Amino acid sequence: MAEMFKAKWNDKDIIAFLRTAEKKLGDLSPLMKAARVELKGIIDENFETEGKHTGDKWKEWSDEWKKQRMKMGEGSGKILNLSGKLRKTIMAKSDRNTATIYTNRDYAAIHNFGGNKKLKRNKTMPRREFMRINDTQVEYLLADLKISLEEMLMKAEANKKVFGK
Repeated sequence: MAEMFKAKWNDKDIIAFLRTAEKKLGDLSPLMKAARVELKGIIDENFETEGKHTGDKWKEWSDEWKKQRMKMGEGSGKILNLSGKLRKTIMAKSDRNTATIYTNRDYAAIHNFGGNKKLKRNKTMPRREFMRINDTQVEYLLADLKISLEEMLMKAEANKKVFGK
């Protein structure tokens, strides 16, 4: 099995919010699930917009690769979507304390970070960060988590009033 490639974000504002939320909720699992869903959507949008969604459009294919795609009958298509396997293998999981976005494709990191890869002629793979979120998206994520927390607290309060629990 290939090694897992996962994204890790540690935003101080989100961490501070989660510490406060944990005191109110006890169990952060519902908030981690909400974060997981939102992060997965951001990563999927990166594939759809070829990086523009997070601010850095991915570098175009080399002329050589464009010719190769034409020979394979693939035409122009989207970058990082030749077979769709990488995008389809982006998974999301969450638990009580974390939300993780990952893939087990061994070539994922070289696409995300770029670098040297043994291709036919030892070329450098350009950086195409699909596992990326920008500052604005972090702000939206935090705002959505705050809304989710308020909804959870209101629901818990309503259940307490109705059911005494």
